[in-house]
Amino acid sequence: MRFKQTRALGFTLVEVVVSVVILGIISYIVVSKFEAAHTNLQYQTLIKKMAADVRYARDMALTGGQGTQFYIDETNNRYYLKWDDGTFLQNPVGGNDFVVELGSREFASTVITATAFNGGRLDFTKEGMPLNAGNAFSGTLNLVTLNAKVSLSITANTGLVRVID
Repeated sequence: MRFKQTRALGFTLVEVVVSVVILGIISYIVVSKFEAAHTNLQYQTLIKKMAADVRYARDMALTGGQGTQFYIDETNNRYYLKWDDGTFLQNPVGGNDFVVELGSREFASTVITATAFNGGRLDFTKEGMPLNAGNAFSGTLNLVTLNAKVSLSITANTGLVRVID
């Protein structure tokens, strides 16, 4: 007499647990990579915005008939633009004082970590010449570093602004 062997359909508990563990590991890796990419995108977006704002300050000095100042405020994690007379430039988007707060909203994980400018102040003469807190400088200086990862530099005489990854 022969007995017929039957195989149960389905998965054993061990197979299910191993599958769940593997899916968990893959999910963790994917989420980690996504968060890192999102944070890097924040840094890149902000540093490009800052470069555009430096160029805006220079353009306003050239067209406004007076110098401008680009301030890096490490203590309060923000930057702002002023005219030489101390009044704020108006933000072309929204019309308010030109102050950009970091560490919140779309730039939540971004922190100013360094600047090579005295008092965090970059000046532009009405001719568009960049100055380090009112003083001429030579070569290229680091205007700002964000999260010790990406930097923005400016070249003396030309005012060329460059993002450094």
